[in-house]
Amino acid sequence: LHRARNRWRLTTMREAIKEFRDKLAHGSLEDATTSFRKTSRIVDRTAAKGIIHKNQAARRKSRMSAALKTKKTGA
Repeated sequence: LHRARNRWRLTTMREAIKEFRDKLAHGSLEDATTSFRKTSRIVDRTAAKGIIHKNQAARRKSRMSAALKTKKTGA
């Protein structure tokens, strides 16, 4: 039961990250920003439950944030 739930949380997190990357590449800046906030919450929740390490969560959020910042500056 626990393994199944942990796999579900991990899958949900990965899907959210893929959705964010898709919006970043093909969507508007507002869509990407909204998706970033949503995904950040999911990543934090996954780390809080102990499915991923808090440093991995920080690293994932940092890379997403850097990608969003790059899009905002238009580089």
